[in-house]
Amino acid sequence: MESFEVILKPICLVILIVLCLHAMPSSCNFTSFVFGDSLVDAGNNDYILTLSKADSPPYGIDFTPSGGQPTGRFTNGRTIADIVGQSLGAKSFPPPYLAPNTEALAILRGINYASGASGIMDKTGFFFIGRIPLGEQVSNFEQNRIYMVNAMGENYTRKFLKKAIFSLTIGSNDVLNYIQPSIPFLRHDKVSPTTFLDFMISNLTLQLERLHEMGARKFIVVGVGPLGCIPFVRALKLLRSGQCSSAVNALIQAYNQRLKELLSRLNQEMGPETIFVFANSYDVFMDIIANYHQYG
Repeated sequence: MESFEVILKPICLVILIVLCLHAMPSSCNFTSFVFGDSLVDAGNNDYILTLSKADSPPYGIDFTPSGGQPTGRFTNGRTIADIVGQSLGAKSFPPPYLAPNTEALAILRGINYASGASGIMDKTGFFFIGRIPLGEQVSNFEQNRIYMVNAMGENYTRKFLKKAIFSLTIGSNDVLNYIQPSIPFLRHDKVSPTTFLDFMISNLTLQLERLHEMGARKFIVVGVGPLGCIPFVRALKLLRSGQCSSAVNALIQAYNQRLKELLSRLNQEMGPETIFVFANSYDVFMDIIANYHQYG
């Protein structure tokens, strides 16, 4: 994971400066609410019936807090959200929403709502049976918010949420589902790429607006990475070793551009107390692929 830390540190610094100086000039009290898919799932899928699980070795072998045991994270160690959170000053990791007795921890450490195989759209990942789509993740936060209001009152809850950071790392599974060939007995005509992107952006907009209405003011929204270069897509497209799917990456770049435009618009519309930061994961990982020798 050291190679990821080397390239993520400059990004973390930029995010820290933007978020901490925005409406918080004196300090940065870091509480995080994490939404997304397997890239940031901290163990929620361990508690549901699903084919998408990370509850056995080698998952977790480098995760120090668990002594190398699986935690439900889809990685050998920390997730990107864990790495960025620690770089921004977090002293502990937000626990998974579905783990027992996490409600009270929401006030102290935040909560992780992410779920492997999930997507922006509800139907994404249905082949894995169980998963928690983004809309349901936001509804789970709404339940935690009710607990906060009961514990602290509405005014203090809004002040608390105003300082918290809400990160969303999701969209990869929506793209992967879209590019896969249709299964004959479940055959349905695919919408055009433009219509597909419209669906993604409109559904994401709805969830961002829901979070804002509930008091969220600081958002980190992560773009989709270069999925055209992952082994699954290269095998699916019958590409030679070292090649990436230009068509898949072009679709992702179109989505990321639409996402940046959305966040820019929301920054203008939602007033000076709200900030949306776009995290450009695509260029980060393309740089790793192109200059791998610099990262070990």
